[in-house]
Amino acid sequence: MGVPNITANQLMLWAALLGGLLLAVLLGSAVGSSDMRLVAAACGLIPLLVILVKLRTNIWVLVPIGWFLSGRLPWLPLPFAVRDLCCMVVILSFAAFVMMRIVPWKRKLGSLDYLVFINLAYLVTVFLRNPVGVWAFQSQMVGGRPYFEIALAFMVFLVLSRATLTQSIANIFPFLFIIPAGIAGALDVIARVIPQTSYPIAMFYSGAGSMSDTSALQAEAQIGESRLTGVKDLGMLGVLALCSRYNPITLLSPIHPLRLVLFLATIGIIFLSGFRSALVFALVSFALGAVLRRRMADLWITAGVMILGLMLLISVQGNILRLPATMQRSLSWLPGDWDTEVLNDAQGSSQWRFDMWIWAWNDERIFRDKIWGQGFGFTYDEMNIMASALLNGSSGPAFIGSSAQESQMITGSFHSGPLSSIKFIGIVGFALYYSLMVYMGIYALQLCRRAYATKAFTLALFICIPIIYEPFNYIFVFGALDSNYSQILFWAGLLNMANNYLDGLVLTGRTATTKSVAVSQSSMLQPAGT
Repeated sequence: MGVPNITANQLMLWAALLGGLLLAVLLGSAVGSSDMRLVAAACGLIPLLVILVKLRTNIWVLVPIGWFLSGRLPWLPLPFAVRDLCCMVVILSFAAFVMMRIVPWKRKLGSLDYLVFINLAYLVTVFLRNPVGVWAFQSQMVGGRPYFEIALAFMVFLVLSRATLTQSIANIFPFLFIIPAGIAGALDVIARVIPQTSYPIAMFYSGAGSMSDTSALQAEAQIGESRLTGVKDLGMLGVLALCSRYNPITLLSPIHPLRLVLFLATIGIIFLSGFRSALVFALVSFALGAVLRRRMADLWITAGVMILGLMLLISVQGNILRLPATMQRSLSWLPGDWDTEVLNDAQGSSQWRFDMWIWAWNDERIFRDKIWGQGFGFTYDEMNIMASALLNGSSGPAFIGSSAQESQMITGSFHSGPLSSIKFIGIVGFALYYSLMVYMGIYALQLCRRAYATKAFTLALFICIPIIYEPFNYIFVFGALDSNYSQILFWAGLLNMANNYLDGLVLTGRTATTKSVAVSQSSMLQPAGT
């Protein structure tokens, strides 16, 4: 007997029925035991069931929706972040689709797939040589969560490589990232600016505020003076979306006031976050948005306007007015009359990293195997060192440097892509990993060229600009293998999905003509609403 022909609608209805039965059991048990967390968990299943029924095979959109939500939901009795939960729901749903032959499993593999498989195969050898938390291997290591996140990201890569992207979802794709990042950022800002709200917000979402009972007594963050780290992703995604959707030169034109306001707002958010790396990403997105549109003349014009704007900001700082501290910190890599406290903080942060890199590289206790890598995780003794640092503060005792530096060196938080890669997977693994990263950048560039003059162009820019920039960013700006590995696998899945979408447009003849794109670009120079 063959497998019954079950549609996605039927499968989701059965899932909703089973979920409803589970919900009834959980509610009955929770009410009987007066367990409010269980009641909250049961109630949380209701929107999930609705989402499952409504989305059907488009359930994969939960991955981009939850990707930047790294906090937990404390009212759920689960130890996973929101991103992990979204990935799990999508993976289980697609596994059911594949078993029921609703979604095909087989697909033509390309060079990108094989490079991903090679890197993961090498990572498996690293794990087998340095097992974490596996008693069967007599492991003396703890802290192997990156392996779990990489495994989830790999399964997400398989899902996205087989997912079908519809035109309607492609049109709103950037909002799948921006809206959740905006909500999380707003919660974080509220919790920091109004410390009294920190604890209740953290009870709802742990990615904002503090779970401490004394959080209301913490110093109040001042907008413009304290770094608002929670809005960093929102600012970067906002600039990326605008540079993907519109010709960058129009973002600085008063002829398009709405675009100008949105662009200035996203840049303002980046300044409030206080991250120099975020400002560099915004500038790169702006430049690539023009280059990939083949608008080199516009790039020089906008570059001139932006340079004049930066020169104006630098000239007024300290002479006419004082720029907010977070804004000064973002611009502190440029010459200017910056506040001494801000400049010392920025320079001290950089020098602190340089000192840590030199110390770590020459210490065999930190880099135990530079060739093959020592895997993720750390020993119980190292965990005790970090615990001692937390208990005694940054001035507490430490075996290597200051306690803060030592904790970061043990966990591999060097703020350096090459160093973190060599620590975890060695020089051999770093060569394989960086080769994958460079290949993805070339692949993304080719995808943008193919998508030019098609309906997929905006989507391609939004997905590909960060991937094209990443090989430079990972080496020279900021890199951390433990978190970046999952990101690379996610991007690889998006590349495959975008490529499949573009192939579908070509096959169905739904691509726009070069002439229509030229008309569209020329219309960007017209007043809004014309």
